[in-house]
Amino acid sequence: MTEKIAVQLGNVQKTLLLPLWGRAMETGKSEPLLVDKTAVEVMEKIDYDFSTISAGISPMSQYAWIMRSRYTDGVIKDFLKRHPAGTIVNIGCGLDTTFERVDNGTLRWYDLDLPDTIDLRGKFIPETDRRTYISSSFLEEDWLEKIEVNDGLLFVSAGVFYYFTEPEIRTFFTRLAGRFPGSELVFDACSAFGIKTANELVIKRGGLDEKSYLVWSLEKAEDLEEWDPRYTVLETLYYYRGNRKILPLNIWLIGLFADSKNIQYMIHMRLGQGSKA
Repeated sequence: MTEKIAVQLGNVQKTLLLPLWGRAMETGKSEPLLVDKTAVEVMEKIDYDFSTISAGISPMSQYAWIMRSRYTDGVIKDFLKRHPAGTIVNIGCGLDTTFERVDNGTLRWYDLDLPDTIDLRGKFIPETDRRTYISSSFLEEDWLEKIEVNDGLLFVSAGVFYYFTEPEIRTFFTRLAGRFPGSELVFDACSAFGIKTANELVIKRGGLDEKSYLVWSLEKAEDLEEWDPRYTVLETLYYYRGNRKILPLNIWLIGLFADSKNIQYMIHMRLGQGSKA
């Protein structure tokens, strides 16, 4: 029997186990909405008691993680159609396995996260000539020097930004827009009601403490365009509306309410010059 690898992470980083578990569980279904064999392999190797997660997380939360992954994959694949050799930076990568699902054989990929997470990640998923790991907080500046861009640039961030304050996020967006004008960014956000709901239904029930609570809220995507005239919202992606055919009826109905309150949604935007496309 293969010896399992222990997890030694900070409070916020432990939340990376939640979507990993969600993708692995979805993959095991008879008709999965997302197939992520790498997530299954990684979860099986981790020395961690996932029973707390499985006992406390609601089906709504699990479906939200899956829809987030599906939309992220879709944005990336569309970007790669326009930029086959494009660069993608996965901010706060955790144990994310998006690369394995979208790799077109020519993209350039960077996985960015804190040192303890990158160290753990390296035990499961190796770097390659087109995939580089960077140990850093995204709020630092030095790591930007390492990014090589030949055919467009897309920043991806799932389940990260709402752990930080609005001033921190504003500063980060300004830095990206100034250094990489015309780059794109896709990430998930929550309204204030969504933040409160997530802390009650996901963080607490997932067995994590208040140090892992979500912080930053955004009522609607268009608010970002008021931050800086260089920002253009390309699309807002809602998890449930338009997805009746693939979701259970009860999940879809509750999800419509969640969408109406912007409990959790995704934003695809351009940083810098450029018109909507």
